[in-house]
Amino acid sequence: MQKILITLPNSIAGSLIMQGFSAGFKSNGCYVIKKDLRNLSVEEIKKFKPDIILGYDYGFLFPAKMDIVDYIIEKKGNFKLVHYFADEPDGKFAYVNKPELYEEYKLLSQDKNNVKTYVWDRDFVKQLPNASYMPLAVNYKAYRAEESNQYDISFVGRPLTDKRQKILAALIKMFGSKLNIFCYEKHFLQSLDDMKEKQFLTEKELDTYKSAYKGFLTTEKEIASVYLNSKVNINITLQGKSGLNYRVFEVLASKGFLLTDEMEDISRNFVVSKELETYANIDDLIDKTAFYLKHPEIAQKIALLGFANVARKHSYTARARSILDDLKN
Repeated sequence: MQKILITLPNSIAGSLIMQGFSAGFKSNGCYVIKKDLRNLSVEEIKKFKPDIILGYDYGFLFPAKMDIVDYIIEKKGNFKLVHYFADEPDGKFAYVNKPELYEEYKLLSQDKNNVKTYVWDRDFVKQLPNASYMPLAVNYKAYRAEESNQYDISFVGRPLTDKRQKILAALIKMFGSKLNIFCYEKHFLQSLDDMKEKQFLTEKELDTYKSAYKGFLTTEKEIASVYLNSKVNINITLQGKSGLNYRVFEVLASKGFLLTDEMEDISRNFVVSKELETYANIDDLIDKTAFYLKHPEIAQKIALLGFANVARKHSYTARARSILDDLKN
């Protein structure tokens, strides 16, 4: 039985992904323990004797306790180091305030016998030695909810940056109170200030925008309830060049209808207009949102086929199996 040590990052998205991998490895018959990086000790690693240490982005290189970093690097011949990047390797979301980690990890990952790297976006694979492409996945069993048909249009995520705010402003102008936004309150308040400063919305439209805020979703069940019970779920990708963000898989796992921006890898993983829908620009987004609001029965059929694809091909069980098979070679 393979023993897997999964290190949990100080990140909501990263922790969700690592929790998913944990379930995936367990489904493949592995013995798994999860440890918050801030609480991990060298003695725990020695006692567990893992076959694989799995980390998110730069993983174990983050701890303030350098004895852990030194020990893992010194003993990496005793286990496989696996890092899954769901952020751009040479970017602030991955290395936070330690840009030097990019060069440190490039040097470390040259050891192809003991270090394996997976990147969620194929356009960034060449940034790291011996890296491979592996799209994100989802534990679809965690995204179960009851139908209640509460919402017309929903957006879950930070309503920040010009890209997102221009799209949300266009939705407010066209659909008004039909838009619902779920995020941290501080991010919504920041977006409200931004919308006003950038003059994306009039005073009257800003009042409508204020009413769009519906709070922060804390659990997979709450997230699934929104996705399932929204006629149209809007996704606006910020990171990556061709890859799919986590929201794509979450919405489909919830049996929700997804309208997402066009990305090259979507057609490699899903059938557009059959399992999900895409938009090329704001005008296209508005047109398709209006169409699916008028034809929820079509959206529902697409959502169910999208769910079937995710359950069949994009589970963490499948991703963990791929990692285990890779490490055998």
